[in-house]
Amino acid sequence: MKINENEIINSLLNKDLKIIQRPDFFNFSLDTLLISNFISLTRGTKKILDLGTGNGAIPLFLSERTDAKIIGIEIQEISADLATRNIELNNLENQITIIHDDMKNWNKYINNGSQDIVVTNPPFFKFHGNENQLNDLDQITLARHEISIDLESLIEVASKVLKDKGYFAMVHRPDRLLEIIDTMRKYGITPKKIQFCHSKIDKGAKILLIEGVRNGKDFLKILPPFISHDEDGKYSNEVLKLFEKL
Repeated sequence: MKINENEIINSLLNKDLKIIQRPDFFNFSLDTLLISNFISLTRGTKKILDLGTGNGAIPLFLSERTDAKIIGIEIQEISADLATRNIELNNLENQITIIHDDMKNWNKYINNGSQDIVVTNPPFFKFHGNENQLNDLDQITLARHEISIDLESLIEVASKVLKDKGYFAMVHRPDRLLEIIDTMRKYGITPKKIQFCHSKIDKGAKILLIEGVRNGKDFLKILPPFISHDEDGKYSNEVLKLFEKL
């Protein structure tokens, strides 16, 4: 497979999986690993949709946990191309499909109420029209800020494509928790479990993992906090266990 001059190939965890990345584009992070492990997979999971798949890291991680068919939708052409080549690099074309389009156009490719799971690592930051807020690189701006899609529109898409009792999982920022819960409930997705992720045990939460069920009953479980680093700044035992688990 051809690798361009500005691209690198990294190994994913301690697995045989590999991923092509570009330093000038949004690359996978611990958030990606956390949400890929957090989502509930069952024997009945047959179809998974990743909204805003980037270079395809979440589908790659999920392929280690399930044989379900996975679709990733990505609006940026270069990221979608990276994702497609990453699927080919790992010989996963029979399991994972990448679509280059705006997720708002989902109904061109996916039937209403057809997905068992929708997962996403979306843009975290609202955009209020202040260009000084944005990164100079347009591709990273789109990945970090709600420009091409906002939180409500994304959850609305998830609600429409999910089966009844299907699962929705998202990684986001704790400061937007109330907005996330309100919006999920507005579109018929009942929050079922939440986990706060901290860089160190004495630090406030930086990341929020949340999962809900389409037309689920009210019952919310708060999981123990996830600590990503020890006092020396090294990955915690919790993270190392994830490396082994996936």
